[in-house]
Parts: sequence; structure tokens; C-alpha cells
Amino acid sequence: MSSERCNYICEAFYELKLLQDFLQDSQTKFFGNLLAKIVGTDTIPFLLTTTKGDLLTISSVQDGFETNYFRIELVDLEKCCVTISLLRPIDIEGNVSNAPCDVVRLEKTSICRVIDTNFICAIQTLETKMLTRKIIIEPKW
Repeated sequence: MSSERCNYICEAFYELKLLQDFLQDSQTKFFGNLLAKIVGTDTIPFLLTTTKGDLLTISSVQDGFETNYFRIELVDLEKCCVTISLLRPIDIEGNVSNAPCDVVRLEKTSICRVIDTNFICAIQTLETKMLTRKIIIEPKW
């Protein structure tokens, strides 16, 4: 991969981190951190596409799940790598599911991995609502 493309990906991660930090840290004189309250979270979830064209999947053997969903934690522009945390994908029944059509909610975890951006070709951000969605199952009768 060219170093130019690596730099673009790294810059994109950096911009995403700035936006996420803005959500978390923005304070105004009269409204406090109203933006974070409106959005309902301090996380911008995303998917990563590898240079092979696959979604990046990371397993947490210790916690017993795998995921394609992540949160940006740190960006190292000099080394062109990022630290991401894993988001646990939850289906309508409250079970872990990595099938995109089944995932209705994402839960933050403290599990982090360092990723070399040379192996990433695309970042797809997702709705922040996936982190705040309440699952309500109405009784049939």
C-alpha cells in the first residue's frame, strides 16, 4: 500500500477521534454538554474494511465474542497505527451476534487492540443510535 493512502487512512482516523472527543468534551457556557446529551453517547461506532476487501473481525477469546464493530481510542500519526476498542454486538434477544442483519445494539467494552493502518482501506461510520437503542419487546396479546 502506498504511504500516501496510509496517511489518508490515518488522517481519517484522527478526524474521527477529534469528532468523538468533541462529542464527549464539548461544553458551552449556557448549555453544558448538550451535544453529548442530544446524541446520547460519547462514541462514534465504525466498521473497518481491510486491504483484502473483508470486514476486519477481532475476537476476544477471554470474553467469548468476536466483532466487526469498533470505537477509536488513540491515533498515532507518526507510526500510522490506531488503538481501537471492541464494541459488543447484541441482537434483539440480547445475545451476542455478529451477523449484520441481526445486530440492533452495540455495547462498549474495555477491550483494546492496536491496528496498523497499512492493512485498512476504508472506515464506515455507523449510527450512534446503535449504542443507545433500547430493546423493547411488546407482549403479543
